[in-house]
Amino acid sequence: MSSLRRVCHRALWLVAVAAVTQMSPAGAQAPGDMMEVQVAGQRARLHVTRHYHYPVVNVEELTPLWGLTTRSGVFLRAELEGSELAFEAGSPFFRHGEVTAQLANPPYEWGGAFWIPSEFVAGWLSAGAKLALAEAPSAVVNDPLPARVDPDVPWHIIIDPGHGGHDPGTLGDRSHEKDVVLDVGRLVFDELQKRDGVVPYMTRDTDVYVKHDLRSQYAVDRGGDLFVSIHANGVTDSRAVGFETIFLGPARSEEAREVALRENRAPEMGDGGEAPDELQFILTGLDRTENLGESRRFAGFIQNSIRAARAGRSPDRGVKQGPWWVLLGALARMPSVIVEIGFLSNQTEEAYLSGEAGQRAMARAIADAIIEYRSDVLQRFAPSSEGDGR
Repeated sequence: MSSLRRVCHRALWLVAVAAVTQMSPAGAQAPGDMMEVQVAGQRARLHVTRHYHYPVVNVEELTPLWGLTTRSGVFLRAELEGSELAFEAGSPFFRHGEVTAQLANPPYEWGGAFWIPSEFVAGWLSAGAKLALAEAPSAVVNDPLPARVDPDVPWHIIIDPGHGGHDPGTLGDRSHEKDVVLDVGRLVFDELQKRDGVVPYMTRDTDVYVKHDLRSQYAVDRGGDLFVSIHANGVTDSRAVGFETIFLGPARSEEAREVALRENRAPEMGDGGEAPDELQFILTGLDRTENLGESRRFAGFIQNSIRAARAGRSPDRGVKQGPWWVLLGALARMPSVIVEIGFLSNQTEEAYLSGEAGQRAMARAIADAIIEYRSDVLQRFAPSSEGDGR
């Protein structure tokens, strides 16, 4: 297991065991919500609040506990125990010296201030950053790989129909992306229930909106082994057709960047909201995680399966990289991909994807790819039994 994965797992474990005071409902600020922290012999009581669904503290209250704090654009840097500490608004990853670790929720800017999740305070500051760094390489915490390579342990498959509720996604002439992908997601769920070796879950099974970070957190909470987010494309050129599968990484084309930025911008941000920039994916060293390579491989299985299902009726647009926000939180624990099943902006593909036959064909193709990829992983990584001839 790579050192980055160990640190990411250590950070997630610290979140799980940290004892944080019960907080007020999202959007409320309760002056009585406090937490205590001790860093390098200094004790402090910090105010805790929420602007979204998770508790945060104002970085100004943390400044006395570490060295000089500087902000440059969306970046915040400080010095902690002799090493630079760096955050980026909108990214759940942070760096401490040469180590990159992950939080369950990202820091962000609000009202001119920079807000840090209280899980960082409870799990990194209170536990002692030096202790966390020292223990990370040898910590034994929920490594998902042994479960994934045990043929007797079923995989937990997280199906994520994109958009929903007040977020319709791409608008076709007669359909909304949120409805089409929900129908396909339900059919994938039904298909997987018939297959051996897998247990399916859905981030949403009704017409509701689920925030991006809650989708990946749902996957982590359920011990996911694969995260598959289903979407449908849409562009101004109605001639555009085809399907593609995306894994996390910097966009390799302006088209991929534009699609990711559009998808990353949550409805609650408004038209002027800033989506997370692709730079965070370069800075966090994600290219060193095993799950990134496995995501790329799994994406190939999906492309092959859908290509066979479409039998030349729609072009294969290939496996691509993109800075998709919804993949960030899940990737540290499992291979994660986006499947763009076609273009609702094209009348022919919209009719196919809105119809029962097309939806069932796409669902079977995705389910087949999941089963084939699981077999591939078991063949590559599962330990051989003594005397079985392998």
